[in-house]
Amino acid sequence: MHGRNRTTLDREIVVSKKGSKKLAWSILGVLCVGQMALAGGKALVEPSLTPSAENLGSLWSFELNGEYTFGSHVEKSGNLGSQAEYRYEIEALRNFRITGDYYLQLGVDYERYDFSRSNAQFPYSLTSFSGEILFSYWSGDSFYPVIRIEPGIYYTRDHVTENSFDVPIRITPGFKLTPNLYVIAGCSIDVYSNPVVFPIGGFNWKINDKFNFRAVFPRPRFSYIPNQNLEIYLGGELAGNSYRNGPTNDRRTNNAILEYSEERAGVGVDYTLRKGIDLEAIAGWTIERVYDYIRSGPINRSRGSPYIRLDLKIDLF
Repeated sequence: MHGRNRTTLDREIVVSKKGSKKLAWSILGVLCVGQMALAGGKALVEPSLTPSAENLGSLWSFELNGEYTFGSHVEKSGNLGSQAEYRYEIEALRNFRITGDYYLQLGVDYERYDFSRSNAQFPYSLTSFSGEILFSYWSGDSFYPVIRIEPGIYYTRDHVTENSFDVPIRITPGFKLTPNLYVIAGCSIDVYSNPVVFPIGGFNWKINDKFNFRAVFPRPRFSYIPNQNLEIYLGGELAGNSYRNGPTNDRRTNNAILEYSEERAGVGVDYTLRKGIDLEAIAGWTIERVYDYIRSGPINRSRGSPYIRLDLKIDLF
């Protein structure tokens, strides 16, 4: 079943694990950072040693996604006004087969948030540009990273310095407990995150051929799958990243680390146009957006607002 259990952005979650809402998300997602090992009937620990030619992984993988979050007010923001957000991301990976169903993926990722209103405390943009080094499992439909390393620059506005460099690491192996139940356990490591090392885990339960429950943080979802090309789901998401802020006149935010995160829930449709081409659309409600200067001071939260998102994934065989 092509693309049904693939998620996008474990790279998105280098966010603060503080506060009651984040604790609730962590319990719901069983503290798992996403994009893991849970595809239709295969386990990460049971690779095929001699996959057939038609089941080999793609040579190239591309993903393009974008979203728009409607305007909402941010608490304690003075006269900032209603702030909307645009986000877009592009990723390109070259895939090298190591052995069996395991691959080395090398590539680049570019992601940017743009905001309609800004001031000294709230940047007008957040940007990351990173290399990607992944050790991944090929399920026959999608790649599922077991180890992901993303050396790159993570910065606000247009301020890039030597302090903007970071190397987030996620280690998330998966294990098969029963034919329909998989679990993962691992950790994320990032000096720009709080805490620096965070344990992660989760599970995927294939209820039957039509229904699936994935408690995979940061994008848990309950899915209805009417056929092999279509998935309709209710899901949640905790999105965001950590960035090095630029120079400001406020000692609390001057060159400080900013963790930006979004908590949201929505309805999505994931449709496979043909093998190697997958289109996903989501619409829902952003519960809140959080600006957290984790080691120096202010934490600001926004009110809720609607959002929409489109994802396009392309694999070239």
